[in-house]
Amino acid sequence: MQTNNREHFLSTDFGLKKFNVKSKKERIRRYRRYVYEAGSLNQPEKGNIKVIEDRLLEKERSKEFELSKSDRFRYRTRYFTDSGIIGSKEFVSINYKRFKNLFELKHEKKPKPIKGLDGIYSLKRLSEVL
Repeated sequence: MQTNNREHFLSTDFGLKKFNVKSKKERIRRYRRYVYEAGSLNQPEKGNIKVIEDRLLEKERSKEFELSKSDRFRYRTRYFTDSGIIGSKEFVSINYKRFKNLFELKHEKKPKPIKGLDGIYSLKRLSEVL
């Protein structure tokens, strides 16, 4: 989830602040619940098409619509495009050495830990704001 953008382009308000839901985590959980529940309803105007299948809805219900660290990681495709190399510290170091001739750098790169994902490193410092 990418938030805190300029002019609050992507916000976690979802209209829930008016109902005194102050926690960002809880607002996101409630929004995800709404999206999954609404997406699983039959849509007669579209030939009873369900956007979200019942088995996926049940899976999310069992997790109470919470995003785990691994879910957040999987959803953050930016990690894969911005990081250059991502993995264990050793994996990042080894592969950086293999491909460093492709980079135009003034300084040697060192693997940087990804906050919130223990044991996962990248070539760039990646932030996570949730």
